[in-house]
Amino acid sequence: MAKRILEVARNTVGVLQKEPCSGIKISILGERLLNLQSAIDRLESEITELFHKLPYKFEDFPLGHIPSLATIISEIGDIHRFPSLKQFLSHFGWCPRSFQTGNHRLEHPRMSHAWNKYLRRLIWMLSVVAVRILPRYRAYFERRLKQGKPKMHILVAVGRKLLSTFYAILKTGIPHDPNWEENRHFALAKH
Repeated sequence: MAKRILEVARNTVGVLQKEPCSGIKISILGERLLNLQSAIDRLESEITELFHKLPYKFEDFPLGHIPSLATIISEIGDIHRFPSLKQFLSHFGWCPRSFQTGNHRLEHPRMSHAWNKYLRRLIWMLSVVAVRILPRYRAYFERRLKQGKPKMHILVAVGRKLLSTFYAILKTGIPHDPNWEENRHFALAKH
C-alpha cells in the first residue's frame, strides 16, 4: 500500500503543480510507511524465533498467532507465581472491580481497568476472533445471546474462558484439546 501511495504521489499532477510541498509530504509519508513495515516484519521474525525457543508450540493454544501468544506469555512471566486462576485473571485486569461502601456493594460491577490496557485489548480481540472461528465459543455466544445477555458481556465471558484455557495450558503443559469435553465424558464412561 505504501508503494502505491508513493507511485500515486509521483504521478499526481494536480498536487505537484498547485502545492509542491504536499507532494513532498506524501512522498516522505510513503517512505516512512515502508520503513515502518520493514521494522514490523523484522520484529515479527525475531518474536517468532524467540517463541520457538519456548517449551510451547503455536498449536498448543486454541487460537492466536505467534506475536499475540508471545505477548501474553511474556506478560505472564513465570506461570507458577499465580497459584489460582482468580489471581491470574486479576493480573490481566479481567475481573470485576470491587466497589464497596459500608454494607453497600455494586450488584453488577464493571471490569477492572488494572494492568496493561494493550494486553486487555489483545484478549478482547482474541475473544472476538474466537466467537467467529471456533465452533465451541460460537455456540456459547449464541446460547447466551438467546438468553438475553448483552453481546459485550458475553465477549467478556469468552475472554475469561480463553484466559482460563491459556492458564491451564501453561500450568499443566498439556496442549489444548478442542474436544476435551467429549474425551472427558468418554474417559469417565470407561472407568
